[in-house]
Amino acid sequence: MITRLSHHRSSLLWAPIRVVPLLVGAGYLAVLHGPSPVTNADWGLGMLSAALTLAGGRSPLAVTVAQSALLVLSWVTGAPLALTIAYVLAAVALGELWMRRSGPRCWAGVVAFAAGQAIVFWRQFDPVHTPATLLLATVPPILLGRYIREVLRGAITARQRNAMIAQEARAAERAAIARELHDLVAHHMGSVAVRVGAARAALRDRDPAVAQALSEVHSTVRTALADLRQLVITLRDPRTAVADVGESLVESASLPAALAGVVEQARGSGITVDAEISPEVSGLDAMRRLAVLRVVQEGLANVTKHAGPHASATVRVCVGDGQVRIAIADRGGDAPAATRGGTGFGLTGMRERIELLGGGVRAGGTAEGWKLTATMPKEERR
Repeated sequence: MITRLSHHRSSLLWAPIRVVPLLVGAGYLAVLHGPSPVTNADWGLGMLSAALTLAGGRSPLAVTVAQSALLVLSWVTGAPLALTIAYVLAAVALGELWMRRSGPRCWAGVVAFAAGQAIVFWRQFDPVHTPATLLLATVPPILLGRYIREVLRGAITARQRNAMIAQEARAAERAAIARELHDLVAHHMGSVAVRVGAARAALRDRDPAVAQALSEVHSTVRTALADLRQLVITLRDPRTAVADVGESLVESASLPAALAGVVEQARGSGITVDAEISPEVSGLDAMRRLAVLRVVQEGLANVTKHAGPHASATVRVCVGDGQVRIAIADRGGDAPAATRGGTGFGLTGMRERIELLGGGVRAGGTAEGWKLTATMPKEERR
C-alpha cells in the first residue's frame, strides 16, 4: 500500500537500512556469538536470513514466510546462532509486512510466524511461558508496523491535501488574472483595433502610406487580441493549473510557425531580418520551446525599440551537440550600442528563464550594434 504510493522514493530511503542485517549478522557470527561454536549451518542459514531482508520492500509476505521457514530449518539442523538471527529477522519481516500491506496477507504472515515458533517450542512447551513468548514475539511487531503505516499514510494524505490546496489557490489566482485581462486589457485593445480600423478606412485614399502603416498596426493588434484570448482560455482551464501557462500555448508543431510569425512581425516594422531556424526546435520539450519563442520575441522587440526602423538583424536558432543556441544580432541602428542596455525587465526575465533550464544569456554591444546569445541544454540533466 505505502510502497505503491511512493515506491521509488521509499526504496531510496530504505536502501541503507537493508544492508544493516547483513553487517550485524556477520558481526554476530564472527565476533559476538559468545562461547557457542559457529558451524557452517550457522553461517549459511544466518547469512541467508540476513540476505532475505533485502527483498522485504518488494515482497514482505514472502520474506516473512521464508524467515519463518528458516527459523524451523535452523532448529532442525541444530544451528542455534542461525536460529537467533532468523527469529529476530522474522519478527522484523512481520513488522514490515504490517507496515507495507493490509488485510489477509498480514494475517497470513502472522500465521506463518506463529507456526514457526510453535514448531520450535513444541518439544519444550510450557503452558505459561510458551504462549507468553509467542505473544511477546508476535504482537509488538504487528503494533509497530501498523503504527508506522498509519504515520506514513497520514503524511502522504497531508502532502496530497497541501498540494490540492496549493493547486486550488493557484487556480483562483489564474482565474482572477484571466478576469482582469479580459475585462481591462482585452477591452482596451479591442477599442484600439476598432479605432485603428476606422482610421485606416478613412485614410485609405488620402494617404496610402499612412493607411498601410495603420493596416499593419491593426493586424498586430488583432494578433495580440487572439493571443490574449488564448491566454485567458488557458488560464481558466483547470487542466493546466499545475503547469506553466506558456507551455500550453506553444505546441510542438506550431513553434516554427510561431517563430516565423515573430520574424515577419519584426520585418513589418521596417527591420531587415535574416532568420535561420533549425527544424529540430520542434523536438524540444515544452519549456524549452517556450524559452526559444520568448527569447526571439524579446530580442527582436529590443531591436525594433532601440535600433530603429533602418536596422538589420540576424536570428539564428540552432539545435545540436546537446545544446540549444539562440543568437540575435543587429547592426546599422540609430541608437549607439552603449546606450542599448535599457532599464526594463525583458533581459532580466529572459536570463531567469534560460538559467532555470541550466543555460545562460550574454548580451552587449559590438562594433556594429548589439548582440544577444542564449544557450541551454537540449534535454534536462538528470
